[in-house]
Amino acid sequence: MFTKQVRKFISVLSITFIISGLFFSFFSGQSTASAAKPQMTFTEKIMAKDTANRTLELEYQGKLKLAEEYKVSQWVDGKQYIKSLSDVRVGAENITVKVNGEQEIIKVTINGVTPVENMRVGIMTTNFATMDHSQIQLSSPTGLKIADKLGEQTYESAANEIVTFTSTDGTVSVVKADGTEAFSTKNRVYISTDESSKIKVETIKRGSPLYTPAYRGTFELTSVKGNKLQLINEVDLEEYLYQVVPSEMPSSFGLNALKAQAVAARTYALGDYLSDRFAKDGYFVLDSVMSQVYNNSPENALTTQAVQETAGKIMYGVDGSLVDARYYSTSGGFGASKHQVWADADGSFPGQVVPYLVSQSFTFDPNDSTKMLNIDTQNEQEVLDFYKNLSYRGYDDTSLYFRWKITLTKTELQNTINKNLAPRYAADPKFVLTKNEAGEFVSKPIPAQGIGEFRDMYVTKRGDGGNIMELVIEGSTGTYKILKEYNIRFTIRPNRADTGSANDIIIYRAAGGSTDYTNTALKNGSILNSAFFSFEKDDEKVVFYGGGNGHGAGMSQYGASQLGLAGVSYDKILTSYYPNMNLTDVSVVGAPTPRGNNAK
Repeated sequence: MFTKQVRKFISVLSITFIISGLFFSFFSGQSTASAAKPQMTFTEKIMAKDTANRTLELEYQGKLKLAEEYKVSQWVDGKQYIKSLSDVRVGAENITVKVNGEQEIIKVTINGVTPVENMRVGIMTTNFATMDHSQIQLSSPTGLKIADKLGEQTYESAANEIVTFTSTDGTVSVVKADGTEAFSTKNRVYISTDESSKIKVETIKRGSPLYTPAYRGTFELTSVKGNKLQLINEVDLEEYLYQVVPSEMPSSFGLNALKAQAVAARTYALGDYLSDRFAKDGYFVLDSVMSQVYNNSPENALTTQAVQETAGKIMYGVDGSLVDARYYSTSGGFGASKHQVWADADGSFPGQVVPYLVSQSFTFDPNDSTKMLNIDTQNEQEVLDFYKNLSYRGYDDTSLYFRWKITLTKTELQNTINKNLAPRYAADPKFVLTKNEAGEFVSKPIPAQGIGEFRDMYVTKRGDGGNIMELVIEGSTGTYKILKEYNIRFTIRPNRADTGSANDIIIYRAAGGSTDYTNTALKNGSILNSAFFSFEKDDEKVVFYGGGNGHGAGMSQYGASQLGLAGVSYDKILTSYYPNMNLTDVSVVGAPTPRGNNAK
């Protein structure tokens, strides 16, 4: 990368040549129309990409507008490939942009393969409430180096000095520990420290018990509307995983499972990187469950070992695409197919089959433990019998979420449905439907009183693994169909607040091979544990019998632990949960894929 001074020299030199050309054109009588608009090029890091508003933010030039017509290409091994803006990655340092006289980008060139070396993480407030911080305080044992690169303002703090950042009307103020202002700016602020140190974010808390988190890598601060700040942590990909893996899986699950988790987490992170869903804000992932939980548990030696021993390993499907590496807590004996859990990007549900995310049995056949049990997952009585049976053994049978039972009175069930059905419709209107006079289920607003009086409830569709895809509820105001497991689980919420119960709602649990539910019951669950359940009804109550914890697609973490502790290697664990995939190296990400015959 050129220094700021070198960039300035190049820019001045370019303009000098252009002025000389204008002088020559004037006295030679040649047209000056083309020379009147100088063109310049910059090779800089891409800090943010706003496709909707057609802008790229560069590290030293700031935000630049894309011209009405612009081109994107990539040069690899002497060949040029036609590309699009989606191929220009936030954080990339191999990008050259060419601008016209109006400082609009007319050409973007990707120089070689864009290496995936770092992650850019949006750091949320305490409890992962929001990305918008009212105030941010940072410190480091070796001091902070704080810079406004566009405005050429800097400040270096003392060791362990707490520096405060606030925002007013789009201006970021950098305030020293003594209360005086180091500088203020409307530009992006960059914060770094010695490589041997971490940066502590004093204004947020993480984990249980609560602690003040410290982060590897560097930080950036930007001002957003409402006098708020956003905080971005750029960190080496492998070091990012040092703080993801312990946050997603306890070290007690064993090295083999942790290595499988590291590969799944690395693959999932790259999927977020490629999705560009946070590109306009300048980061790849959030530090919460909206991406993967990051730095919510301290690093430990075993999880770090798992990351290091799988360094660079990711999963690719046999079709050549990056695996969508979903994972969840516990299977109740069967896994789910992804296309029967989530809608596709075009809104279709069920979506297209994903070969490596398909339903499987994880329950041993009680008559032959070398085989997996199969049941008719479309038969309601068989499903009910399966989840009422506590004696089954399987990959996850040491988990107390292997089996669970919840009892709600009809009034309690009615209350939670009435409280949550309308909000679920507001959040996902295509998948919370109302039966019309013609007997068709259509999307329309839910009445203020919800379903009114509860009358009946039944399953109309299950996935291949038995997960409920469609649940119909009849009430005095009409008949409603809820599609997708997330909507179902967030409508029937077994807790005092949602059910209006005077007593705690008890969730009874059992490990596999049990004869009865344990005395380690839980109280007042936020949502239903999974969509793998059936139920029995009488005049007074509904009893839910279920298994598992989470969405059920991809790798079960408890199952991975049991397999690993039994001596199954991490790669075998991964192929157990993600069939039809291959392990490969992260270096394959970013390699050009020619669109038709466009290589020159």
